[in-house]
Amino acid sequence: MNKILLSFIAVSVLSGCVLFGAKQPAPDAVNKIQDKQYSPEELNEDMTRFRKILEQKAAGLYTDHTELSRRLDEAEAALTEPMTELEFYRLLTPAVAALRCGHSFLSVSATMETRLRRKVLFFPLTVRFIDSRIYVIDDPRDTGTAPGSEILSINGNPAGEIIRDITARLSTDGDDTGRLRYDAERWFAAFYYSFLDTSESFDIIFRSPDSGVPFRKTVRGVQDSSLAKTAQGVVFDTVNAPYSHRFTAGHARLTIPCFIYSDFGAYKRFLEDFFAELSRRGIDTLIIDLRGNYGGTPKPTVELFKFLIDKPLPFFGEDNVFYLARYKRPINPAENHFQGNLFILMDEAGFSMNSFLLSLLKYHHIGTLVGAPSSGGWKCSDGARNAVLPNTGLRLRYSTAVFSTAVEGQEPGRGIEPDLMVSWSLKNYIDHDDPVWEAALKEAFP
Repeated sequence: MNKILLSFIAVSVLSGCVLFGAKQPAPDAVNKIQDKQYSPEELNEDMTRFRKILEQKAAGLYTDHTELSRRLDEAEAALTEPMTELEFYRLLTPAVAALRCGHSFLSVSATMETRLRRKVLFFPLTVRFIDSRIYVIDDPRDTGTAPGSEILSINGNPAGEIIRDITARLSTDGDDTGRLRYDAERWFAAFYYSFLDTSESFDIIFRSPDSGVPFRKTVRGVQDSSLAKTAQGVVFDTVNAPYSHRFTAGHARLTIPCFIYSDFGAYKRFLEDFFAELSRRGIDTLIIDLRGNYGGTPKPTVELFKFLIDKPLPFFGEDNVFYLARYKRPINPAENHFQGNLFILMDEAGFSMNSFLLSLLKYHHIGTLVGAPSSGGWKCSDGARNAVLPNTGLRLRYSTAVFSTAVEGQEPGRGIEPDLMVSWSLKNYIDHDDPVWEAALKEAFP
């Protein structure tokens, strides 16, 4: 096989850049999809394919197969009456979560996704989960809700149950729980709609941030395509997110929000120019911000790795697939590799190639990791494939192969722990503070 084909395979397998087809659904189908009912026969046909994939084709690196079978049995037993797509979707998502694989997702059909973007009225407030409670941190649609208000219930659904029901349907690796919270709160509006409640208005019981007294308010949903999000879109909508740098007195900041770039040449030149300028200016403190980075492909990740090492080191372990051979061999440092004080900002989005990089930095004691534990670690499954259930059109993505970095002694199924743990308070969110950045600066310049 030639190098071009091998490169295509590596990108497709480790990142899944080849996604579901983009054919636009007919307008009439978009209008009707919300109420369309599927017969038990249609649902069982989809269920048979769904079950076969999860039990026989998915990699199952961290899967408890007894638990997976139990959830599949429960879903199958419920298919006695007609259901809408969303009802069926809600029935199946706990089984996908039971794969315990952050690269495996069940997304609504393409027609339903179009409806989410064009028709749906979403929950309008920005929230965060703190100590298993839901707090408003912003009111971007001017509903008159004070930031800091605690949400006690929405349309009769208690806050604790909302958190539980949403996070139970999301994907993450192994024993991680951080990403479940991270994704659920950042895309709360979409997941509340898809998993729980399609209401167009929201009867909310709040607790006042000032008096602590509960009060009730009804807020209208908002039509906003930026709030629409599928389970898979959480990750893949970050593709080509812009990288950036900033030089200040005494230190520099480099921000890499993903490791998938369609113009790799531009990305490579950006890194070369940045580290050359860093060297020319004699700056000896560098803070790299990898927060919000769900991973990507080997090439951009290894390119950054070259600038952070001072001796040849392998990236992937020897037991990885053949087309990663060049990354199993020691990688040579870049010409202007950084040799000063390095700090890496990290959070619960850290997964896939990002967590692979973090695992190597941790293992080789390169820099100081600052923030929250990553969701992924040194070993995960990907090589993902796509399937569309024939009747409902639900879109399933599932892993088929296992990958790992060249490290030892790190526990599989757990994220990379930071060297300096930093937590966010409600006040940090409301005031738009960045305690992780501040902690890194304090550590760099005590």
